[in-house]
Amino acid sequence: MKVLWLSNYIPEKAAQALGIEENSKAGMTEGMLSALASYSSDIELGIAFPVAGQFDGKRGSFKMNDDSEFSVSYYPFCEDLSRPDFFDITLVSSMNRILDEFRPDVVHILGTEFPHALAMSKAVTEDDFHYHPGKERLLVSFRGICAAIAADYLACLPDEIVSSSTLRDTVLRDNIRQQQDKYHTRAVNELEAVSRAGHIGGCTGLDKKWASRLGPEAQYHYMSEAVRPVFYENVPAGNERDRNTIFVAGAYYPLKGFHILMKALKDINWPELKIRVAGPDIVSRNSFKDKVRISEYGKYLGELIEGCNLQGKITFLGNISAEQMREEYLKCGMYICPSTVENSPNPVIEAALSEAPIIASRVGGIPDIIDDRNQCLLYDCNARKPMDEVAASLKKMIEFTKLDYERALERGKAARARALKDHDPKTVASGLADIYRSMCG
Repeated sequence: MKVLWLSNYIPEKAAQALGIEENSKAGMTEGMLSALASYSSDIELGIAFPVAGQFDGKRGSFKMNDDSEFSVSYYPFCEDLSRPDFFDITLVSSMNRILDEFRPDVVHILGTEFPHALAMSKAVTEDDFHYHPGKERLLVSFRGICAAIAADYLACLPDEIVSSSTLRDTVLRDNIRQQQDKYHTRAVNELEAVSRAGHIGGCTGLDKKWASRLGPEAQYHYMSEAVRPVFYENVPAGNERDRNTIFVAGAYYPLKGFHILMKALKDINWPELKIRVAGPDIVSRNSFKDKVRISEYGKYLGELIEGCNLQGKITFLGNISAEQMREEYLKCGMYICPSTVENSPNPVIEAALSEAPIIASRVGGIPDIIDDRNQCLLYDCNARKPMDEVAASLKKMIEFTKLDYERALERGKAARARALKDHDPKTVASGLADIYRSMCG
């Protein structure tokens, strides 16, 4: 059985083969790929992914490791991901070429956030001289759901910064309000892409709700997810955590909710506090280059950091590897996911597998992947509530964790036990292969 994946990001092995810098955002794809390679030997897999123009069409293949017989064919295509709201019709031709060459039995679109999802759904279902598997052989699974993101993109943001612009925002036409508008446009493309699919996969209530809205005629499949293999390794015996360290997996745009965390920590009596953030430093204004590049949201965060007396307590780690992420999860005192919109976030699963004490917002699919009170602490994060109210709810959970840290560690162990069960690579691969086989009749 031949299966073609359409991925938003380049897999690690393909990046190495092409000499492209790896993208840490491919974590879920890497996890699913590893699971399928280990436990589904009857599947011949191809992966298509966007690249810069100089790598367009440079087909090849890779093996997951030297001992593996599982080989993956890869198909790079040119797409400008800096314009995710712009649908370039020539992408359909790129997808047709890939389909003609690989001739898959099943096509699985891994995420609907970018124009290539619509291009592939058109290529799979249109009727012309190209190879078209057809609607009943097309499976779509969500990552971020553009329609949901657009609805709550401005959550807990003050009105005065929503339409304000820095030089960078003006040049790129990319202030916060314009970012929301782009998600509305992306949601239109998402709707058409999903409506062309005969099958939709998901693992949360949010997935199922939006599947019924965007593709009411499609068959819905429960489809669990696996993360990168390093996170399944045993937690080292006697692992020591720094109780004064908070780890956050990203702060680069508003829906990650870093502004809420800053408000929650305002004037907190915690002299030893350290906050470590995976991802780029979007608040720095030290150099002329920084000042030109800063966004309105980055500027706002910088002002919040000063206003909340958190100067010198925050370290931005840049783009870090899976191994480095795991080390952060293992050593932090608590992992916090303050997002205002989420589905089934990788970092929450990874933190759970690392036994980190977890605090997360009660939004989207998060309550479906981890239990409040038993495995983590969830706080109320209603997009319609004032930020001070939401921040107070988060602050309460932080203080509760600090007050009874032994109980927080117990929750971490319980979270790992559940994550090992729900995201077991063998079970995930078996379930995914069963979906593919059922689609082939």
